[in-house]
Amino acid sequence: MINEDVSFYIKLAKTKQNFRRVKLVSKYTTGIVLFVIILEAIFFLLNNGEWDGMLPATIWPYFLFMGFNAFCYLYTKNKGAQVTQNNYKKIEWFIGLYVFSLASFGVIISLADQSGYNYLMIYTLIMLVSCSFFVLNKIQILIPITIAGLVLVGGLYVLQGNTEQFRSQLLYLMALFPVTYFLSRAFYFTFRHTVNIQARLKSEVEMTKKLSEELREANKKLAIQASIDPLTNLYNRRAINEYIEQLEQRTLKHPYLLSAVVLDIDYFKLYNDTYGHTSGDEVLKKIGAVLLQVAKKHKVFIARWGGEEFTVLMDEQSERNVQQICEEIIHEIHSLQLEHRASLVDRVVTVSMGAHTQIAKTPGDILACIEQADAALYNVKQNGRNNYEHRIIA
Repeated sequence: MINEDVSFYIKLAKTKQNFRRVKLVSKYTTGIVLFVIILEAIFFLLNNGEWDGMLPATIWPYFLFMGFNAFCYLYTKNKGAQVTQNNYKKIEWFIGLYVFSLASFGVIISLADQSGYNYLMIYTLIMLVSCSFFVLNKIQILIPITIAGLVLVGGLYVLQGNTEQFRSQLLYLMALFPVTYFLSRAFYFTFRHTVNIQARLKSEVEMTKKLSEELREANKKLAIQASIDPLTNLYNRRAINEYIEQLEQRTLKHPYLLSAVVLDIDYFKLYNDTYGHTSGDEVLKKIGAVLLQVAKKHKVFIARWGGEEFTVLMDEQSERNVQQICEEIIHEIHSLQLEHRASLVDRVVTVSMGAHTQIAKTPGDILACIEQADAALYNVKQNGRNNYEHRIIA
């Protein structure tokens, strides 16, 4: 999978590189050809003395070449013409066509203009620019130089015949073709090697990033698991201590209304003695499920304090809301209808609860609130159980 990503990255980088080079080459080629046209016009006037209103035939290929490059420059300059993962193959075809067109114009100009300068100069410049400036694979370089080379050689033979000049030009072209090809391949492999290193580094960075994210996620899950009681899926004693620390820190900023509820399963020791600890664990699981639903519904903190005791902590809850939560817990647990023949208050499992509400002003108020709730629970247990008591300090 990594090798496929690297290969695609190289293809995309190659296309983007060539697309930028098309913009650059077409821009400067337009200016160069315009300069050559001016020179051609000057040479024409100097050689002919006067202008009869008609442009010489040798200049028209330059105009076409300049127009072609101007069009390509405007196309590549367009903000909408960008290389993406979806269109890079189409851009590759455009680049191949551009290189082929450059070679074709080099042939046309070389055959049309046989005076004033070395008429193979334009063709040579185009070949050297194409092979050393663009990142071309074998097909992209072989097709243009082969077709253009055969047409150029054929055209020169038609124009000059088997003369000394033609044979010298043929030798020149025969030397130019392999130089162009091997120069192109050297540039291609150099570019590919560089981008390959970049791609693998990029792939390794992404892999490292992915592994880091997975590690963070795993650590997050471990942290959550370390704070969850495995039997009831509620928060455990460790989570209570951490939450108490957070509540204590809040008191340093501003006072707030805090309520604590301590819950105890009535005669749970007798239940274990009667039904066994395995059945006792099942009771804890079912009560834990009820408390978990209450926690989600009212968005309050509920944890297993230890054994059959649970703690509920809530802030900024009105007196009525606290009482409503206590009544809901007692009702929902009673509705489970968990048989408890050893209970002295009912034939099913019941709970007793103590609640306390006060303004938390100092860090010490947090534990004091919980202790007052525990004291209220003790009072409920001394007075019949299966009920709750809510104490409030204004």
